[in-house]
Amino acid sequence: MHLRHCFIATCAVAFLGIAEGQDPTTARPAPTARTFIPDSLAVPAFTPPAPPVEKTVPAMRVDSAITLPAKNSRTLTIIRGAASTLPDIPIPPAPVLRERRPLTAEELARLADRRRHTLQLGATIFDHRLSVVRWQHPDTGESYEAICGFDIGLLGGIGQFVRDGETYSVMLMHSHYDTTRFRSLAARMFPKLPEVPADAIVFVRGNPKDPIGTAPITLLQDLIASEKSRLTLYQKQRADHQQASAAWQKANPPVPRDETIWLRPHRGSRYLTNPAPEKGTAR
Repeated sequence: MHLRHCFIATCAVAFLGIAEGQDPTTARPAPTARTFIPDSLAVPAFTPPAPPVEKTVPAMRVDSAITLPAKNSRTLTIIRGAASTLPDIPIPPAPVLRERRPLTAEELARLADRRRHTLQLGATIFDHRLSVVRWQHPDTGESYEAICGFDIGLLGGIGQFVRDGETYSVMLMHSHYDTTRFRSLAARMFPKLPEVPADAIVFVRGNPKDPIGTAPITLLQDLIASEKSRLTLYQKQRADHQQASAAWQKANPPVPRDETIWLRPHRGSRYLTNPAPEKGTAR
């Protein structure tokens, strides 16, 4: 909760950073089939997990054991059994030092293309209608921030999408904020929320005229416009699955139990006090 409030406070300052006379609003492009999600977005119905399989431990010599109280169980016992009979671990070869060379123009272009096709964004979403989104320029690392008149959280969990035959990956970290539940907090942090047209983008940080820097949000803007009905159903099914899972976990809390971990050190290990106890030798 504290981290989310810090992020919201930062966004409140950013709202005041729009320069006078600047028109950073980007209207929503017309939906197009050029941008789509190839995944079926099918969410399976929740099924309770199978009970844990009881493990059996083969008979072996016990060299030492220790039992400790555990947080999520009654006790935790660690037993060191007979050394493994597998061959000794070979000594790893010495690392090969390779002289670093400057990247070629082709390699640099390939890395730049990979960065531009990997969209990493963070967002705070208000009432599922207003999104404050942050990201970085894929080439320069310049910070960008925009206020969007749509719920970018619709893209949570999609993984990938396709635009003009090119595949993009999406990594979105977001949180939802209900202003009706935290009205007093919202009034202190956001005395005046900006008016953003539905489905539009208002840039408050970064160069809004740089097509590469703005591409992460404009691509997602077009994706939501093209796939909004599928995404809405997908997020509802995800929420239903999570609620069913949470209800089952609440009705079936884990039963405290004793846990036992068996360790079989590798024969000849230098960490063993006696690598060959059956021979009565010590090192």
